[in-house]
Amino acid sequence: MKKYRRLLIPAMFLFVTILALIPTVALGKSAGATREITIQAKTFEYTPRVIRVNQGDHVKLTLIAEDVTHGLVLETYGVELESHPRQDPAPSVEFVADKTGLFRFRCTTVCGPLHPFMQGEFIVEPYSKLPVAWGLTFFVALGSVFALQRWGSDPAKDPLGSWKYELTRFKWLEKLFKQRWFQFALFVPNVFFFAVIMLAAFFGTPVGNANFAIIYVWIVWWAALKFFFIPIGGRSWCMMCPLPLPGEWLDHRSFVKKGREKPLSVARKGWPKSLSNVWPMNIGFLSVALFSAIILTRPLATGIVLALFIAAAMVTSVLYGRRVFCRYICPVSGFTGMYSMVAPVEIRVRDPEVCKKHTDKTCISGNENGYGCPWMCYPGNLERNAFCGMCTECFKTCTQNNIAMNLRPFGKDLFVNKGRGVDEVYNGFIMLACALIYIAVYLGPWGILKDMANIASIPLFLLYAVLFILSNLVILPGLFYIAVWLGKGLAEGRLTPASEAFAFVPRLWNQLVSLVRRKPQAEGPGAAAVVPASGAGLPSAARLFTDYGYAVIPLGLTGWIGFTVAFALIDISYAIPLLSDPMGWGWNLFGTAGYGWVMYVPHLVPYLQAPIFLGGLAVSIYTAYRIGLNHTTDKKVLTRSLAPVVILMSMITAALFWLAM
Repeated sequence: MKKYRRLLIPAMFLFVTILALIPTVALGKSAGATREITIQAKTFEYTPRVIRVNQGDHVKLTLIAEDVTHGLVLETYGVELESHPRQDPAPSVEFVADKTGLFRFRCTTVCGPLHPFMQGEFIVEPYSKLPVAWGLTFFVALGSVFALQRWGSDPAKDPLGSWKYELTRFKWLEKLFKQRWFQFALFVPNVFFFAVIMLAAFFGTPVGNANFAIIYVWIVWWAALKFFFIPIGGRSWCMMCPLPLPGEWLDHRSFVKKGREKPLSVARKGWPKSLSNVWPMNIGFLSVALFSAIILTRPLATGIVLALFIAAAMVTSVLYGRRVFCRYICPVSGFTGMYSMVAPVEIRVRDPEVCKKHTDKTCISGNENGYGCPWMCYPGNLERNAFCGMCTECFKTCTQNNIAMNLRPFGKDLFVNKGRGVDEVYNGFIMLACALIYIAVYLGPWGILKDMANIASIPLFLLYAVLFILSNLVILPGLFYIAVWLGKGLAEGRLTPASEAFAFVPRLWNQLVSLVRRKPQAEGPGAAAVVPASGAGLPSAARLFTDYGYAVIPLGLTGWIGFTVAFALIDISYAIPLLSDPMGWGWNLFGTAGYGWVMYVPHLVPYLQAPIFLGGLAVSIYTAYRIGLNHTTDKKVLTRSLAPVVILMSMITAALFWLAM
C-alpha cells in the first residue's frame, strides 16, 4: 500500500479539479425568475459586458447594434443573434439558463480589426470555478513546498534526475543531420507558405480574419509554436525559419552546397559588444507586443513587420555574416531561446574531452562539409539551449563524430549556472507580463482595453503604452525583487532596513550598464555551485533576483500556452476557408471557401487551462527550490527565503485564472 500513497494527493487534486470545472446541468426544470436583458453592441464591446443570472432563470436577450452590424453567439447554449444599426424591433431570443458556470458570448459578424476578440461573459450562478481554481492554486503551492521539503534535497528522489537518451544512436537520424540538403528541405515548404503570407499581406483583403497572413501567422503558426515547437522541440523552429534565408544566400551565395562564409572574427568584431546580449531582443519584442493590436489584426502591418525582419537579417548577414540577426536581434528568437531551456531535446557533444583534444575546431571555423556554427556557439562548451539554433551544421563539420541530439528532462537548462544574467531574467519577466496583458486585452470583456491597444485615440494609447512598459520593466520585476528581498530577510532572521531596499534601483542600473558593456559570454561548463554551509548567509538580494528570476520561465510559458488554447480553439476554423481563398478574393481552389466559423469545444477550455496553469506553478516552485539549493542546504533557511517568491508566483497564477475564467 505504501507505493500507492504517493498517488493519493495527485488523485485527489485531479478529482477536485474535474469536480470544480464540470458545468452543473439541472436535473429538472427549476422555477426561476424571468430576466430580460438588453445588450448594447459597439466595436469592440458589449454592454453589459458581464451578465449574471441564476440557474433555472428564464432569460430573454435583446441585442442592439449601435454603430455597425454585430452578432452574438453564446457558447454551450447555442443562442445566436444578429442586429443591424437602428433595427426595429431589435432581435431577441429566449432560453432557460439550465447550466451553471461561466460562458462567453462572442460577435459573429465581422465588425472591424478586433472582431475575433469581441466578447462578454454570461455567468450562471452558482458559479464555483474561479474560487475553486484559486483554492487549487494555493493547494498546489503548499503541496509543492511540502513535497520539496521532504524529498527535494535528496538527489536520488529528484523527479527530474540527470538521465539522458541519445536520439542519434539511430544511425539513420545522425546520417540525415549530416546531409547538406536536410535544412534546405525544411526551408522549402516554409518558403512557399511564407510567399503566400507576404502576397496576402500586401495584396489580399484588409479584413484580418479573411486574410491568409493574419490567420496562418498569428493563429496557426503561433499555436504550433506554443504547443509543439517550443515546449517539445526547443529551438526547432529556428531550424526551418525562412526569415534569414535571403540573407544567408547573399552571404554564402549557395543554398545546398557549401558556399563561402565570413570568419567568425568578422561577426564578433563587427557587432557592437554593448549589444551582445538579450536586450536588443527584449526591446524588439516589447515594441512588437506594444503594437500587437495593429500587427495581429491588419494584414499590411503584419507584412511590413515581416519585411523589416527579412531586411534586418539580410543587412546583418552581409555586414557580419553568421546569424547575427537571429542571435541578437530577432524578437521571436528571444522568445524561443528563453523557453527552449524547458524543452526535452538538446544538441550536445558526446564527450567534452574529445573536443578539448581536437585543436582544429572545425565546428566553429567550418570546413568543406559545412559552415562554422551560424549562432557563434562552441559545441564543446554548450550547456544550454538558449543560443543553439539546432541548424545541424555542427553535425556536418565535426570530424570526430562527437555531436549528438539527446532527450533529457524538461527544464534541465534552468539549473545551469553559467550564462545567467539580468538581460535573460528580464526576458522572462517580459514574457510573463505580456502573457497577462494579452489575456486581459484579447480574451477579456473590457472594451476599453481593446480601444487603448487598438489606438482608438492617441491619449488612450499613450496611457496604455506607459502602463504596458511599466508592467514589463518595473512593476513585475519590482514585485519579484521585493519578494526576494523579503525572503532573504526572513531566512537570515532579520529584515534589511527599508533604506537599503531603495538602493536596489542604482544597484540594478549598475548591473545593467556593466552587463551591456561586457564581452559576449560563451556557453561553457557551468561553474560549480558554491553551497554555503548549513545556516550560512545567503548571497545578495540582487544575486538572488537574478538566480530566482529563472523560476518564472515555466510560469510564463504555461501562461502563453493557456492563452493560446483559449483563442486557437475558438478561431482556428478561420484557417479552413483560407486554404481555398488565401487572398480573400472569392476563390474556391479546394472547395473549402464556404466553411463557416466554428468554435471548437469552447466548454473544454477551462479543463485545459487549469492543469496548464497549475502545472506551470508547480514547476516554477520546483525550479526556484532547485536553484536555491546552490545557496544553502538548510531546508528552513531555503523555505523561508522562497516563501515570498512562492506567494507571488501563486498570486500571478491566481491572476491568470481570474483573467482566463
